[in-house]
Amino acid sequence: MSRSTRHAFTLMELLIVIAIIAILIGLLLPAVRRVRGPASRAQCQNNLKQLMFAFHNYESTFESTSSDLSTAKRLPPGCIGLGATPEERLSWMVALLPFLEQEALYRQIDVEKGYAENAAVVQSGIRIFICSASKEAGTKDAVTHYVAMAGIGHDAATKPADAPGIGFMGYDRVTSLAALSDGTSNTIALIETRTGLGAWARGGPSTLRGFDPADVPVHGDGRPFGGHNEGFSAAMADGSIRFLPKSIDAKKLAAAMTIAGGEPVDLN
Repeated sequence: MSRSTRHAFTLMELLIVIAIIAILIGLLLPAVRRVRGPASRAQCQNNLKQLMFAFHNYESTFESTSSDLSTAKRLPPGCIGLGATPEERLSWMVALLPFLEQEALYRQIDVEKGYAENAAVVQSGIRIFICSASKEAGTKDAVTHYVAMAGIGHDAATKPADAPGIGFMGYDRVTSLAALSDGTSNTIALIETRTGLGAWARGGPSTLRGFDPADVPVHGDGRPFGGHNEGFSAAMADGSIRFLPKSIDAKKLAAAMTIAGGEPVDLN
């Protein structure tokens, strides 16, 4: 009578199996990244497109776009505290909430007060404000990866409407799309960043920034813009979305940051 025997893995066989699994993982991961990269970029661009659609709907309703809620026609002047620092105010994103299917949240916000008084209400993240390729995606972090552009210079958001080099928004500026003499298709309204992230509901640099062309390179960790390995997304004022390469020239980028500079714009 023959006795059946069990064949156990030798150490060498086990090591070979582990090596094969490691090789397969190494082959699969780049393929997964190649699939996820374009998908994340597409979702990010869709977020920006929806934000711009909300801007256009806002202007159609109230005939102005504004980063300062005190001057928006929807809200009474001074409702967020005149004389307060920009960081103590509520952001332009709050004004867009009713146009982003966030009417219920908007109604919970006391727009006659500032950010601190509303902090408990605005502590949840909103998907459309977050790039799906970021580490914040899928979390409840109340941050945003998209900022409005104030123009040229880090102080651009504080400049009056008749100042040279101003951009799509300012702390106390009300800009209509008709005022963009460079053309809405030549003016960057929103752009993607990974640097200095802040709360989506907070005014100031969290949601509105100027650009200094001397800040080069423009893409990467600690740099003005970024979001994806190959570059970053930007929303033009006409609602179109551009994916800008990380190697883009800072001067070309600056030309698209102003609303009435008269410069030729070439983002290719």
